Amino acid sequence: MPEIKELETPVAAAGEAPASPAPKKPRKKRKLGKWIFLGLVAALIVFLAYNGMKAAGAKPLVTYDQAVTQDIDATLSVSGTITPSGTRSYFVPGSVRVEKVNFKQGDRVKKGDVIATFDLTDLQRSLKKAELTLENAQLQYDDTMEDLDNSTQELYDINKEIRRLEARETTYKLAYDYFDRYPTNDPEIDAIIAAHDHGEGSGEMYDAWQAIVDELAGKVANRAALRGADLSDNNQKVLENNLELQKLEYEEVAKLVNESKGGIVADFDGIITQMNLVEGATVSTGTDAVEVASTESILLRFSVGKYDVDRVQLGQTAEVTFGTKELTGTMTRLDGAATTETNNNTTSTVLKGDLTIEDPDQLLKLGMDANAKILTAQAFGAVSVPVETVKVDRDGDYIWTVTPCTEEKAAQAGLWELHKKYVKTGIFDDVNIQILEGLEAGEFVCATLPANPAEGAQVQVMAIGAAAEAAAQAAPSQPETEG
Repeated sequence: MPEIKELETPVAAAGEAPASPAPKKPRKKRKLGKWIFLGLVAALIVFLAYNGMKAAGAKPLVTYDQAVTQDIDATLSVSGTITPSGTRSYFVPGSVRVEKVNFKQGDRVKKGDVIATFDLTDLQRSLKKAELTLENAQLQYDDTMEDLDNSTQELYDINKEIRRLEARETTYKLAYDYFDRYPTNDPEIDAIIAAHDHGEGSGEMYDAWQAIVDELAGKVANRAALRGADLSDNNQKVLENNLELQKLEYEEVAKLVNESKGGIVADFDGIITQMNLVEGATVSTGTDAVEVASTESILLRFSVGKYDVDRVQLGQTAEVTFGTKELTGTMTRLDGAATTETNNNTTSTVLKGDLTIEDPDQLLKLGMDANAKILTAQAFGAVSVPVETVKVDRDGDYIWTVTPCTEEKAAQAGLWELHKKYVKTGIFDDVNIQILEGLEAGEFVCATLPANPAEGAQVQVMAIGAAAEAAAQAAPSQPETEG
């Protein structure tokens, strides 16, 4: 910080303008604390000087700064809560006994850490049982399919014989019915009739036919028995379904054993937010055992008011402050619609979003509050002035500037004139505002004003801020006096 004496710039002599420095490279932002202090000092000086000059009837004193060229970063200050970027709940895959718990709630874990292990004795027993049941089902199915193959061939042979007997039955029945009654042209029937004498032949013929019928009935009964067996105990479809069911049960138990074998292992770096396991206790299937919140990246969940909605967008960067720590965040989420919030009985419309902080410091605590400045716009080599120098009326933004009086206008040496200039402003930060039109770099702008400023009014001036720095740099160095 410059010494105080560097800020106490003498009033300019009559007809002399404050020294304008050569064009400078873009300056760093004015530090807010520094200029607050300087402003307070200037205000005090002006107050004292004004009262002294009022008593003496002198012209009012104003302080002035200088428009400079510099880079401006427009930011939006927000606050929010540190939250994890994601969480995962780990469930117990089967009814098991907890063997070992390696972490407690609140502990940090790394990816690959074994959080807890299980005693797999009961699951291994269940797996063996399922394996044997599946094996028996497979054997029963295979045996039945072999029997079915054999019975299928037997049924085929029986059906073939039944069809032959049915044909013989029909032929003998016709021969018996037509015996000595009707002529026939069927060679087989004629042969049967010719083989038997008239009268007795009919009885022999009947007996032969009845024998065929009896044999046929036996074959049909045998076929029915085979089909009945197929449709009951050895039903192919039932056995297929049972075999498939046993396969599924075995695979399910094998999966449980495999998932439980290594215990619960962290999938990412994080913090255990819930721990529901106790060593030695038996937990049932589906128990929500552990919950881990990711710390590989964390979120600052914030909200902005409706008047700032147009200033934020995805991809913007932000400086996140947590105590004394400063980290970089990126805008990764903005809600598609605004919501309402109630705070201290006041309801407001806000838009919520997330800033993602990659590789966060371990000092960041989930659930704590943090502040952030979102970089909403940048201007490089911008003409800028202190924010407080810009005023507004019904015609727009304006600035009061000062220029030295000419000798013709000056009633006394060292007087300056006030001039009102309307300007077009751009982006701004906490200290500076960009001037797009109406003002050039190097012009002097009023930091403090008389009670009722008027165009062309004569005033006395004192440089502050950038103007004071420029004057100090331009002043010749004073030789040291010997003591």
